[in-house]
Amino acid sequence: MAKLKELNVKDSKQITPKKREFLEEKIKKITLKYIIKKISPVEIDETRKIISLNDIEAKEISEMLLELNKTTEIMPSVIYIDSPENIQENFTKKILKFSPTKISVNIISEHFADSKYIEVSAASILAKVERDREIENLKKIYGDFGSGYPSDTKTVEFLKKNESKIPREIIRKSWNVKFKEEKKEDKKEDKQAKLF
Repeated sequence: MAKLKELNVKDSKQITPKKREFLEEKIKKITLKYIIKKISPVEIDETRKIISLNDIEAKEISEMLLELNKTTEIMPSVIYIDSPENIQENFTKKILKFSPTKISVNIISEHFADSKYIEVSAASILAKVERDREIENLKKIYGDFGSGYPSDTKTVEFLKKNESKIPREIIRKSWNVKFKEEKKEDKKEDKQAKLF
């Protein structure tokens, strides 16, 4: 904790990509254990047919906690988690629901935990740097498609123009985004829909 404070670790969204890369190396050196879990777009799409995105996240966190429990001599007494849900107890219950064995640890899952707890800020940096690397590697192959998020107009336009040229494995289809749809009579209305 003290070493993270010395590094002035903050939520990954509040620091530049260059600073994140610098901090990633330092964080990896001082941490006892870290796990980065990647879920493919296809896996997300297929699993979302059965459970919600928040449930997928809770399931993956549960699996990571079990892995941590198996590979660490002493489990931490408290685990801090950045919850996608506003109500702390709900997401914690979901994590425990997906665990096949009892997790003997105090779980604190809070909305925006990455800006409240330095441990979660550090984890957000590791995750963000890993994602940035993946995105940059894809850009070398397919060109500049923006951030890759559905809120990014550049990403949406790129996918509309190039969907047939991009392998299915790297495109997530199950985004629910709001967009303006031009109707034939030139009226605009909000629609809740997938990217494609």
